[in-house]
Amino acid sequence: MMRPKRLVLLGLPLLWLVLANATCHKQISHEGLASSYDLLRFRLSECRHMGGDSLDPVSLAEAERLDEEVGGWLQEGNWAKASATMAQMEQTLGVLLDEMKSWDPDEDGLSNYAEYMLFGTSWAEADTDGDGYFDGSEVLHFETDPLDYCSVPMGFPPETAVQHNCPALEKLR
Repeated sequence: MMRPKRLVLLGLPLLWLVLANATCHKQISHEGLASSYDLLRFRLSECRHMGGDSLDPVSLAEAERLDEEVGGWLQEGNWAKASATMAQMEQTLGVLLDEMKSWDPDEDGLSNYAEYMLFGTSWAEADTDGDGYFDGSEVLHFETDPLDYCSVPMGFPPETAVQHNCPALEKLR
């Protein structure tokens, strides 16, 4: 007769731990869902800033529609639908960001993604600093700063029209 009591005595605290853990997990998942949504909205913003509407206006519009839908589900507290819609939004943004990694509309040798995320250069202008050298050439070949018009490779002719001359370099030429 002692065995069933031991099982009950051991089982109740164990059951309490399982239920408490499940409840805590649910709260964390809702908070995690909100954090994930914030991250997705940030990624959507990045896509807009990198010219996603020029590259793939349909995908960007779809991501924006899904963004509004997720916001509505979260307001209603419908976590399951919000999570499912967020998965669709994440997939759409993932495809768009992957396309950005190879898209180079200004044909300077750097993708929009690299220009925006890594170097801070313009994805609309091939020569951000106006020194006569393509951003891609400065970064990948010459190892000069594509944001500083006084940082130019010496001994190489300009690749584009020079818009900004560096006074310090004029003395050297």
